[in-house]
Amino acid sequence: MTRVYLDYAASTPLDRTVAREMHRTEKYFSNTSSLYRSGREANEVLQTSLKKIGMFFGAKSEEIIITSGTTESNNLAILGTARLRSGGEIISVKSEHSSVREPIKQLQSEGYKIRWCKLDKHGRVELSELKKLLNKKTILISIAYANGEIGTIQPMGKIAKMVRDFEINNETKVVLHTDISAAIGTLNCDVNRLGADLVTCGASKIYGPKGVGIIYIKRNTPIKNMFYGGFQQSAMRPGTEDLVSIVGFAESLQILNTRRSTDARKYQQYYIDCIHNITGIEYLENGHPKDRIYSVLSLCFDNISGENIVAYLDAEGFEIATGAACEASNDKPSEALIAIGRTLSQAQGSVRISFGRRTSQSDINRFIKIFNKVLKELY
Repeated sequence: MTRVYLDYAASTPLDRTVAREMHRTEKYFSNTSSLYRSGREANEVLQTSLKKIGMFFGAKSEEIIITSGTTESNNLAILGTARLRSGGEIISVKSEHSSVREPIKQLQSEGYKIRWCKLDKHGRVELSELKKLLNKKTILISIAYANGEIGTIQPMGKIAKMVRDFEINNETKVVLHTDISAAIGTLNCDVNRLGADLVTCGASKIYGPKGVGIIYIKRNTPIKNMFYGGFQQSAMRPGTEDLVSIVGFAESLQILNTRRSTDARKYQQYYIDCIHNITGIEYLENGHPKDRIYSVLSLCFDNISGENIVAYLDAEGFEIATGAACEASNDKPSEALIAIGRTLSQAQGSVRISFGRRTSQSDINRFIKIFNKVLKELY
């Protein structure tokens, strides 16, 4: 049986070109902070990679901090911003990934006031509600550019303008953070276009190595370091850099630059094919119908367990998810789906299908056929 992987929103395979570039870099084993020749050579490779990463995001290399992945980047963005001040209010939405929600909940336990902004039925931020929540006590807003579970794209440009206008009118500073992990594969993620102070993502979802990510910190953004022990990366994230992984991240971004538009068109066609050909049972399509990333298809079924659908498809050789991978072991229903008004039964009957570079049209045709068969058996 030829297995078909359709959970690219959770993780992607390492690109062969990226793997070759990483292997080539293994010879630069010296500490990049060392003053002797091999250390200087390793540091030169590091600085070149940081420049490539910075250029991809429209940022300066010194504004890029390397981390162990999106989770660490999100924790640094949220905790680092809040703990620089003794208190204040934080605004976010309940559809955020757990690596955003959990640090925010931790801050709530420390006495910070959390304000959850309402979402419309498609998962988009209610801008009028966000405007009402903004006040002089607000220190941080954290909203992902696109949701990795339901695919909805947030109007980050409008959100950023609202925040900047508020700052000017009230002579205050509100740090705007956005996680672009779900968006980066198909959307333009230039930091100047996004207008955020802090931007986070990892390499594992763009065919790069796992265990490496970045946080873009706009110059003069107030943020506190969360680690101690060295002076690397302006002491914001001390420790010897993982040069091989950083090179892999930079290479994956270069490849992404050449493929993004082509990949986006292909995923949109796969999305349309699935929507038009899944038949025989009623379902709800989650996320915005137009303002969305088409690499993610989220569906809800009433009175059918999403876990059962996943199990039956797994037996047939197809791998999909019930929701965000980091919450797969959580018995609670998806907070993103509950936030957009889905019932408990619908949330528990949800599945997520996500497309990637290795997905072919024949894979989609076979998947639709088997998916319809499984739904008929379970209904």
